[in-house]
Amino acid sequence: RVLHFVKPGVTEMEIEAEFAHEFIRNGGHFAYRPIIATGASACVLHYIENSATCQKGELLLLDVAASHANYNADMTRTIPVTGRFTRRQKQVYNAVLRVFRACVKGLSPGKKTKDWQKEAEQAMERELVDLGLISLPDIKRQDPDSPALKKYFMHGIGHPLGLDVHDVGLTTEPLPEGCVMTVEPGIYIKEEGLAVRLENDILVRENGNLDLMANIPIEAEEIEAAMQKRGR
Repeated sequence: RVLHFVKPGVTEMEIEAEFAHEFIRNGGHFAYRPIIATGASACVLHYIENSATCQKGELLLLDVAASHANYNADMTRTIPVTGRFTRRQKQVYNAVLRVFRACVKGLSPGKKTKDWQKEAEQAMERELVDLGLISLPDIKRQDPDSPALKKYFMHGIGHPLGLDVHDVGLTTEPLPEGCVMTVEPGIYIKEEGLAVRLENDILVRENGNLDLMANIPIEAEEIEAAMQKRGR
């Protein structure tokens, strides 16, 4: 619904209303105050103004999900307002997607969240070097308490999910089988006025994790294809 609706000139609050319509008519409601951020506003992690107008050439970050039967989802997608990513936007998008894939695979019962976070940061560091955002000398000179990658990826890779959006869980304890974790890598480039974050909810299992949002488009090409169907 939203992929078909978004285009230059629509406002963030109009997009929020599209989600509200779909959630309410299916017996649900917002799991948390939605983040619908176009352009540079997406670099603000908890942007909640949702009042700007989408402009041609911008990316739109959607951190919005439903609550139903007392359980909460948590989802983020980043889409191009015009329906097609620019070359640079797609470079950043695919870098985030590769980290996302690696971190889903890296989730396993018995792993500590802090170790999983470290793996995510190592994967993100490689992507940031390839994108030209940080350099190997930057990494060599960095303060261990303030690594270079934190300029562009400054938050946790995920959190427990369930009866609360940020559910109970200890980063020092091994992950139990059967828990649900979010996986949400992001790259935020203030100097370029763009940000990409992707997030799905993952059921952690011994014999392979289950992506509870596997049916929601996430590949750049899937999103572009769906957006090209607008108005047809």
